Amino acid sequence: MNESDYLRLLTFQAEQANLMLSNARKWERERWVCQRLLDALNIDYGTDEFGPGQEPPDVLFREASFEVFLVLDAGRRLNEEWREELQRRRNAFSLSQLIRREPRPRRISAAELQGLLAPTLRKKAHNYRERGIDLGELDMLAYINLKRVAPDFNSSFPPPSEYLRQGWRSLSLVGPNFARVLFAHGDAPPFLRSNLGRTVLFDLGIGL
Repeated sequence: MNESDYLRLLTFQAEQANLMLSNARKWERERWVCQRLLDALNIDYGTDEFGPGQEPPDVLFREASFEVFLVLDAGRRLNEEWREELQRRRNAFSLSQLIRREPRPRRISAAELQGLLAPTLRKKAHNYRERGIDLGELDMLAYINLKRVAPDFNSSFPPPSEYLRQGWRSLSLVGPNFARVLFAHGDAPPFLRSNLGRTVLFDLGIGL
């Protein structure tokens, strides 16, 4: 593949990322996050096993009722990032024009990573209770997309006490190269209960 072909490939990938982030592809995007978790946990599945929920939940899969949410670095806007990146790739005449030096991510503990879930979970717990939604029927799933920090998985996750008190049935997280089921109650799907408390690390894969 010559340089021009590779530039076209990079531009195509950015176009696909922008499409995936559009409102029209919301459910497909949420399903993709669920599939990332299942892949990490080594769960076999067929695409016909997924269905849309009532928002909440976003995605139905077997016994699971997944409510998907995104965790980003403060101030980041994923849609804006990819729109800008698409323009950058379209305007480039050589690969050298696309080279950027990014600062090395700061290492954070597993406890800090877990703490990043708090703002969204607090807001959702409050809003859903006001709407009369039973939090005990929802399997929360956080997709972690961080550029400025990187989790240190040699550190320990603390008990997810605050999130347990909120009343969710289960809480899991998945990132570009890791997944973890933070908690899963007795009525949660078996594939979540059987992976409870285990951090799965895998090779860097496709991300947004």
